[in-house]
Amino acid sequence: MNKLKSTIFCLLVIFLMGCEDFLTGDLLDNDPNKVDDVSIISIESLLVGSQVSMYGVMESYLNRMATMIMQQMAGQKLEYYSDYNCSPIDRNTNGRWSAIYGTGGLIDIRTIQEKARDQEKYLVLGIAQMWEALIISTAADLWGDIPYSEAANSNYESPNLDSQREVHEAVLELINDAINNFSLGQVQTFSSNYDFSFGGNANKWIAAAHTLAARIYLNWAEVDGIQAYENALFHAEQGVSSSNGTGDWRALHSTTNNEQSIWWQFTIKNNDYMGAGHLLVDMLENDNDGRLNIYFSGDPVIGVKPGETQFYGSDLNSNTYGSRDYGVEFISWYENKFIVAECQYSMGNENSARITLNSILDDLEVKWQTIESTCSLPRYENVSGNNLYEAIMNEKYKAMFLNIQTWSDWRRTGFPNFIDSDGESTSCAGGTPRRLLYPEKEKSTNPNFPTNDSIYDRVQNDPN
Repeated sequence: MNKLKSTIFCLLVIFLMGCEDFLTGDLLDNDPNKVDDVSIISIESLLVGSQVSMYGVMESYLNRMATMIMQQMAGQKLEYYSDYNCSPIDRNTNGRWSAIYGTGGLIDIRTIQEKARDQEKYLVLGIAQMWEALIISTAADLWGDIPYSEAANSNYESPNLDSQREVHEAVLELINDAINNFSLGQVQTFSSNYDFSFGGNANKWIAAAHTLAARIYLNWAEVDGIQAYENALFHAEQGVSSSNGTGDWRALHSTTNNEQSIWWQFTIKNNDYMGAGHLLVDMLENDNDGRLNIYFSGDPVIGVKPGETQFYGSDLNSNTYGSRDYGVEFISWYENKFIVAECQYSMGNENSARITLNSILDDLEVKWQTIESTCSLPRYENVSGNNLYEAIMNEKYKAMFLNIQTWSDWRRTGFPNFIDSDGESTSCAGGTPRRLLYPEKEKSTNPNFPTNDSIYDRVQNDPN
C-alpha cells in the first residue's frame, strides 16, 4: 500500500487497540454530546478518522451481537455465551454507542458536512452524509427509538429519543440530499485515497445510496404494506447492480499487520469465544448448499445451539470470512437483488420473483466457484405462494452472512424459522430477541431513556 494509506491505517490500529475488544478503551469515557475543537483538523483527516471509527461500529460488537441473535454465529465463552443465550448485559453496548455519537462518529461526521458545504466539496459532503445515514439507520434498526434530532449537539445535555419512524424518515431525506450532492461533482481537489469505499466514484456512491434507501423502505413493509414495496423497488432498480462486487460498499482491510479484518483480529485474540451457529449450519447442510465449507472450516462443520456447552462450533473459514483481509459488506449487489425479488413477490408478480431469485443464485454460484470449483447452490423452479416467499428470505439469510440486516429481515418476515431440520426449536427459552438493550451508561445518565427495557420489546416497524 502507498504511504498515504499506510498512514491512514495507523489510525485503525489506534482505534482497535483503544476500543475494539470488550469494555476497555477511551471511547467508553467519552461524552457523546461534547463537541471537541476540530477547527485545525482538515476535512480529509476527519473523513479518514470517521471511516475508521465506523468500521468499529459496523464490524465489531454490534455486528457480532446480530450474528448471534440470528444464529449465524454462536457465543461460547463468558459474556458472549450470555449474549447467545439471550441474557445480554447492557453495559456491553456502551463503547459502540459512544462510537456512533462521539468523536469519530456523528460529531465528526457533522463537522465534515459543515466544512464540506463551506468549501463546496460536494463529493465529500455526500460521502459523510452516507456514513451518517448508514450508522444512524442501523442504530434505529438495532434499538428502535434513539436520539437523533438533538444528538451530537452541545445544546442538549440529555437528548430526547426520536421515534424509529422519525429517524428513518430523516435518514431517507439525508440520503436524497447525498444523491443530489454526488450529482453536483467535486469542485475542489479531492484525492481518491481518502475515500476507502469507492475511491471518489460518485456513480458508485449513488447506487449504494439507492440500495440503502430501498433497505429502509423495505424494513417498514410490515407497517406500510404495498407503499413500502413500491418505494423499495423504485430505489432498488437504481441500486447496486454489478455482480462482480465492484459496487459493494464494504470495509477496507488488508493482510498487512494492524490492517487486518476486525473479525480476524477478534478471533485471533479471543480463541473459541465464537463459533458457527446451529441454525445456519443446519440450513446449509439440509439444502446441500456449497457455502457450508466456504463459510466455515472443519469436517464436519459443527454448529452450536443456545444452551449447548459440550463442544465448540466450527471457526470461520480462514480463506474467506475468517481471512485477514475480509471486510464486512454493508451494502451489496445481492442484497439489492433480493430486495427486488421480495418486492416482486409481495406486489403479486411471483414469476418475476422466482426468476430474480434463481438469477441471484446463478451469480452467487459463479462467485463462490472461484473459491471452490465444486460449490453449488439450490435452485427453485416449481415453488409458489408462501413457499416461494420463504425461499427468497431463507436464501437471503444464507447469502447475507455476517450482515446486521438479517435481523430486520427476520422481524419483518418471520424467516428464517428458528426450527431446525429435526423439527426442534433453536430459539432461547424466551424466544428470539427483537432489539438490543439501551447502553447502561445512557440509562444511568440520561433521564429520557427507559431503565427497564427488554430485548423482547418490539420496535416500531415490527408491530405484529
